[in-house]
Amino acid sequence: MKEFLIFPPLTLIYLALKSTVFQSVPLPDIPLLFVFYIGFRKASVAGVAVAFALGYMEDALTGGIFGLTSLALVSIFLIVHLMSKRVHFSSPAMRAGGAFTLAFAKGLIVYLLMSFIGLKAPFLLRTLLKAAITAAFAPAVILLLMRISSRLNKPGLANTE
Repeated sequence: MKEFLIFPPLTLIYLALKSTVFQSVPLPDIPLLFVFYIGFRKASVAGVAVAFALGYMEDALTGGIFGLTSLALVSIFLIVHLMSKRVHFSSPAMRAGGAFTLAFAKGLIVYLLMSFIGLKAPFLLRTLLKAAITAAFAPAVILLLMRISSRLNKPGLANTE
């Protein structure tokens, strides 16, 4: 459980940098990679709550429609959880492929919801670019998260799960 506590502050830092310093630079979807990691590592109510919180933070800090990204990330968490029963995301290629697919799915979910409520949103080119960048960074980010998790769950440290 304590490893879930690192995701909101890291997401806050990422979103602050994304909306100020790196405004015109395409960046990977780090909150999506966090949800991907949580989904294939452990399925729990805490995972769904973290996915919702990260999505809500993204909506709040980027000026999106509240709840849109939250719904997309919770859906992504559920997709990853169901996929992880059949697919092992143990190789960098599988992680990159999974991240590409999930980033595209997130873009599609947001696009469909925005279209449903009557708003226009760019989809294909922007979503494919975001998915490709997210996929390129996925193996390194997930490896870093695995190392952080192993340090937090070392024997001798109190485990709160």
